[in-house]
Amino acid sequence: MKCQNCGAEIGNSKFCEFCGSQITLEMLKEQEQLNKSGCPKCGSSNITFRRENQGEVRNKKSKKIIHKTVGVCKDCGATWYTDSVAKKRKTWLWVLGWIFIFPIPLTLILLKKKDMNNILKYGIIAVAWIAYLALAFSGLANKNDSKTTVSNSENPSSVVVAETTIAETKAETSGIELIAGEMGKYGKEITMSAGTDLEEKLIVYYVPAGKYTVKNLGDKFTQVSVYEGFAKNSETGYDEYTKTGSIVRINVGDEAEIEVPDGWFIEIHKPAHISLIEK
Repeated sequence: MKCQNCGAEIGNSKFCEFCGSQITLEMLKEQEQLNKSGCPKCGSSNITFRRENQGEVRNKKSKKIIHKTVGVCKDCGATWYTDSVAKKRKTWLWVLGWIFIFPIPLTLILLKKKDMNNILKYGIIAVAWIAYLALAFSGLANKNDSKTTVSNSENPSSVVVAETTIAETKAETSGIELIAGEMGKYGKEITMSAGTDLEEKLIVYYVPAGKYTVKNLGDKFTQVSVYEGFAKNSETGYDEYTKTGSIVRINVGDEAEIEVPDGWFIEIHKPAHISLIEK
C-alpha cells in the first residue's frame, strides 16, 4: 500500500516515513491484505517491497517525480507492480459479477452511495433482482420446451415427414445434384462389355425426361453425355452405345444446356460434380 500523499510504501507506523503524512486505519488494513496475498507467481509470503522511480512530470513552475511500488519475491525472484495486481484481481471479479449475476455488483455499488435517497436506492436493487430472477426462470422454461421438442422428434413418422420436406425444398431450389461414382437418388450401376478384357462397371443416372441447365460444381473440367443405352457389337464382341444424345464439355463454374429423352441416362466420370436445373 502506498502513501496517498507521496506514493511511498507504508510500513506499520501511523505516519509515512517519507513525507510525514498520517496513515489511516483503512490504509493499514489494505497494506496487511497486500502482504497476505503473497507472490502472484508462486504464492510465497516471503516478499518485500521497494519504490521504483518512473520518471518526472514537469511544468513551468514545478516538477513531480512518479514512483511505483514493486513487490519482490525472495523465493522465486518474481517482481510485480502492486497496484496492477490489485486492479487486475478486482476487475476480474467485477467482470464475472456483471456477466453472470449482475444484481450483486449493482447492489454493492448502490449500498456504498450514502448521499442517495434510500427509497430510490432499494427500489433499483429490488427491480434488478426481480429482472434477474425472471430471466433465470424464463431460461429454465425454454430449456424444458426444448426437451419436449426433442422427445417429439423421436417419433419415426415425424422424422420421415421432416426429412421429406427438407429434401423437396432442396430439390426445388437447387435442382438435381449428381456426383460421379455416387448412387444418389437417380444412380444405377451397369456393366459394359461384361466378361471381356474391356469390362467396365459404371454408375449412370436416369433422371426425369426434360431439358436441363447443367452447371459444373466441381473443381475440374467435366463432360456430360446423354445415351439411350448400349448393346453388344456382334463383330467386336464389345458393348457400344445404341444412340447418343447431348454431349457437353463444361469448365469449372460454367453452364450448358442438355436434353434427356424419356428412358435415356446421363453418364459422367470422376471427379465430376454437377447440378441439373429443369428448364
